[in-house]
Amino acid sequence: MSVLIFKLNGVSDEEADAVRQLLDDNALDFYESSAGRWGVSIAGLWLKDNSQKAEARALIEAYQIERVASLRDEPGQQPLATLQDRFKAAPVQISAMTLLLLMVLFVSIAPFLGWL
Repeated sequence: MSVLIFKLNGVSDEEADAVRQLLDDNALDFYESSAGRWGVSIAGLWLKDNSQKAEARALIEAYQIERVASLRDEPGQQPLATLQDRFKAAPVQISAMTLLLLMVLFVSIAPFLGWL
């Protein structure tokens, strides 16, 4: 029976490639699923043999601990993007999401205030 071993949603290509290589190097039989056309499915790496789950989990956890340590030591880390930075990068998307949020908020509250 297949078992999900590593979710790829929100993972950088570099990290995903490293985990794939790690599983290949240790002869763990796996396959990959995509997030689908709309990005709502689970993108991940799945082990074909459930009995290998503990070994794969240990390898991935050791890799992630090593990765976090190496990223902390890098002097040129990128700071987290602020809302202003995100708005500059995608003003139409941020504006549309804000408008949608305000519309949902209005429709949710308006009946209680007697506006609808």
